[in-house]
Amino acid sequence: MISLGPIIFGLILGLIIGSQIKLNNISDFKFTLGSFVVILIAGIIMAWQLGNYPFYTDLPLSTAFLSALIGIFVGKLLFARSK
Repeated sequence: MISLGPIIFGLILGLIIGSQIKLNNISDFKFTLGSFVVILIAGIIMAWQLGNYPFYTDLPLSTAFLSALIGIFVGKLLFARSK
């Protein structure tokens, strides 16, 4: 059984965080495609290591963490600020 509460909350939180990512800044930090791939792989590994809550038996991944990670990337693509 999939619990939709943590998935929806993680997605909304990820969209909010992803919309605040600045891509064209003058600081030392540059987000390139390679850095986003590394963040995605590290996030999937973290979701696998975290696991789900003990009473959720749908997936071996943390669905809330994974949906927040997806929300960050979707929020960055849709609502990212340029400056």
